[in-house]
Amino acid sequence: MKIATLNIDWARKKKFSGTAEFLNQFDFDFLILTEAVNLDLQNFPYKYLCSSIPENTVYENLNYSEYLNGEKAFRTVLYSKIPYSKKYAVADDKTNLALEFETELGKIVFYCTIIGTWFNRKPFVDTELQNTIHDCRKIYAENKNIFIVGDFNTSFRKGEERFSISSSITETLKSLFKELNLINSTSEIEENIDHILIPKGFSDDTEYGIFVDKNVVSDHKGVFISVEKF
Repeated sequence: MKIATLNIDWARKKKFSGTAEFLNQFDFDFLILTEAVNLDLQNFPYKYLCSSIPENTVYENLNYSEYLNGEKAFRTVLYSKIPYSKKYAVADDKTNLALEFETELGKIVFYCTIIGTWFNRKPFVDTELQNTIHDCRKIYAENKNIFIVGDFNTSFRKGEERFSISSSITETLKSLFKELNLINSTSEIEENIDHILIPKGFSDDTEYGIFVDKNVVSDHKGVFISVEKF
């Protein structure tokens, strides 16, 4: 099973004519896009969007309708080859999305998130961090097979602290991952701030990599993992 994520930077600030065609080159089972617009991707029969950011009004410092020339803004979107079986409530449905799927790996939950929509600007980053912690603990109590996927604005590699919001947020995230028995499968990708967290039980036969480098589709790297049955 292949899982991928990419921040598409609102499809390069609305100029997204080639983004869907580019993404259709890849055959993933699940693709999570962040800072997204509503793209139709032919490889995925199912598409699940978080609630859109309110239109024609200033929302958290920005009028997204003006910014994207009338396009609706979606902070997280999940594309899938199969339908979801359960949806979990989240603290902020304009930033986060939590869906359970019955897969070859069993029942797994994807928690899609952005931490640092305005990078280190407060109060947004603190609220997003606490929402993720709250949501993931609650989901974990129901299903231990939680995958946390999205834009963390954080590199977890030693020596790459400049690619992170703050050391305290990095350590808080590490503590959460440990508490929920998760492995950061993409932590060793250089200069990478988008991640796929998987339960430890899935980690033995996992491969990871980059499917698009930064400054091709956006200023983020697109990363993927391949997970086998265990």
